[in-house]
Amino acid sequence: MTDCVDSSALAKPGLAVSSVVDWPAIIAGAIVAAAVSFVATTFSSAIGLTVASPYAGPRQELFFIAAGLWLVFIVVSSFAAGGYITGRLRRRVQNVSQHETDIRDGVHGLIMWAVAVVVGGVLATASLGSASKTGTSSVQQGATVLSDRYVDLLLRGDGDTRRGGPGVTEETRAIVSRLVLENPAGNFSTDDKAYLTNVISSSTALHPSQASDRVVAVATEMKADANKARKIGVFVAFLSAATLAVAAATAWAATRVGGHHRDGDVDLSHLVRLRR
Repeated sequence: MTDCVDSSALAKPGLAVSSVVDWPAIIAGAIVAAAVSFVATTFSSAIGLTVASPYAGPRQELFFIAAGLWLVFIVVSSFAAGGYITGRLRRRVQNVSQHETDIRDGVHGLIMWAVAVVVGGVLATASLGSASKTGTSSVQQGATVLSDRYVDLLLRGDGDTRRGGPGVTEETRAIVSRLVLENPAGNFSTDDKAYLTNVISSSTALHPSQASDRVVAVATEMKADANKARKIGVFVAFLSAATLAVAAATAWAATRVGGHHRDGDVDLSHLVRLRR
């Protein structure tokens, strides 16, 4: 049997007769979304408005709220642009109701969103893989710097050189450093606390009770820093998941808007027309 195709349908511009999914429009929208997101993210990094910024001001919660709102703005703007491009470029299938056309426009927006997310994830994974050595080295250096700070807090004297103890040997400092690295949240065992107290007391000429208080104080600070890092990690994970959901909804809605403008032949040239 030979399939017959209406020649008049082929003559009409903008009709997709070969495939229900218009991949060129999807890819074009995903590229636009990625480009807008890249530009906005670069700008936010330049001004330090990212959740990974080392902000230590008096109102950190306000900073993270501002960073979260900025991230949502980036997601909404980028996928709104990509979704609109996808909807405007998608070729409408002949003899399909307006309701079905709206649904297919929205689905194309979701596919565009999925393509952008998958490609972004692949590129991020590739970047992490190629920079694994550098990243691992940076993390190790960061952990070493932080542990050195805790070790300094434990082993420093009281500032009076006349009352100084015998000092701390390199071997002892190495042992204390390992204890700090093995217990980043300050959860020292009873034996470890006793050892640290003895080291501090014998090396800094502090009374054993003062040395014990110092161990408790540093362990409390370590626990507070670990809890803060955990909260930031949970916040970033939740914000990432929420923004991905917002991105999907934005892509769906923007693609439908682009489809309506396509069907209504809406002229937007006045937005870019140069005044003479």
